[in-house]
Amino acid sequence: MAQAMTICIVDDDDDVRESISSFLRSVGLRVAGFANAEMFLSSATIADAACLITDLHMPGMTGLGLHRELLRRGIRMPVIVMTAYSTPEARAEADHLGAAGFVEKPVDPELLLQDVEAILRRATAGAGRPDPSGPAS
Repeated sequence: MAQAMTICIVDDDDDVRESISSFLRSVGLRVAGFANAEMFLSSATIADAACLITDLHMPGMTGLGLHRELLRRGIRMPVIVMTAYSTPEARAEADHLGAAGFVEKPVDPELLLQDVEAILRRATAGAGRPDPSGPAS
């Protein structure tokens, strides 16, 4: 499923970021990876982002902090949060912020792709940015 918009991945673990990026590229998606939230926020790629896949726990700004900052800036895009250390509180906060998905590591790339494709289908069906409510996960 080729798409003009970019799937952005923010994760401080190089191996995780590269693995997910490579997988999504292998199915024809445009992907941009960032080692931390601050790099993503200062990137011009933010304007082309179809969705954001972010790690929950990172040095500096967390994935949920990144989502809050996007909302504060008026940037609404679907956000999928990944974590190896899921808690009911983190899941509840992600839901409160309107996260499109909340997945546990190790991430099943096929399931992640299903979520991303659902987001892209909604973006193609609607006008403008993808629906931030995302797939029902």
